[in-house]
Amino acid sequence: MRKIHLLFIIFIILIASCKERYSPKPRGYLRIDLPEKKNTIVSPENCPFSFNIADYFQVHSKENCWIDLKYTKHNATIHLTYKNVKGDLFKLLEESRNMVYKHTVKADAINEKTYVNFTNYTFGTLYDIKGSTASSVQFHLTDSINNFIRGALYFHVNPNPDSLKPIINYIRQDIITIMETLQWAEKTVLKE
Repeated sequence: MRKIHLLFIIFIILIASCKERYSPKPRGYLRIDLPEKKNTIVSPENCPFSFNIADYFQVHSKENCWIDLKYTKHNATIHLTYKNVKGDLFKLLEESRNMVYKHTVKADAINEKTYVNFTNYTFGTLYDIKGSTASSVQFHLTDSINNFIRGALYFHVNPNPDSLKPIINYIRQDIITIMETLQWAEKTVLKE
């Protein structure tokens, strides 16, 4: 008799508790509100170049014209490294390329886009690095004679390409703006 009472109680509990079916909730990410872009001209002190950048970046200049463009709202930084070309342009280009291809361990793909602007005498390459890498966009620009700039976008969070993609695409446009508007203080023309 006790077994029947115990089974009856278990049966009542099971029926009473199973009114609603469980369904797992889909994984989601927070909505990201990105500010409107308003460009300002940046001319770092004692540096032989200037460029336009959105006003939500904080500009931190270091020695040797190395600049950090910080976007604190999304923990992102564009690191700009300037070097004076002293007959070692090929070495600088190879160093830049090697820095990009160090990400091949985690990268799904690396896309290169060549950039040429004869008006501003800027020539370079934009690298889009796909996958869970530390840096997702890198670039370099040069006038092929005196000046060389290398840039890299880094986030100070764990790389999750799905959740960072909107921000990466948004900041990628800022990097393209830097590349398109960068002007050297002295334009030296290569003689043919």
